Amino acid sequence: MLFVLWFKWVPENTSELLGLWKDFKYPQEVKLIGRYLLIGRHISVAIFDAPNEEAILKITYPFREIGVPHIAPALPLEEALEMMEKM
Repeated sequence: MLFVLWFKWVPENTSELLGLWKDFKYPQEVKLIGRYLLIGRHISVAIFDAPNEEAILKITYPFREIGVPHIAPALPLEEALEMMEKM
């Protein structure tokens, strides 16, 4: 399933976060689509495909003490529109 993760941190944690990002590897079962930095917002965004909750925990757990991860499932707009038309 496709997910969007936005991760917010306080500026004081930027150096620690940069160190984690340099060494962090997404789990093998996760297909990373893209990673983005919202410039000037102390927020990063990742879009990925993950098979289950355990894979999501593998992504968020290493960062738990330096910021807050927010995750939402996502659908391509066209697919969502088709589903909504059937409701």
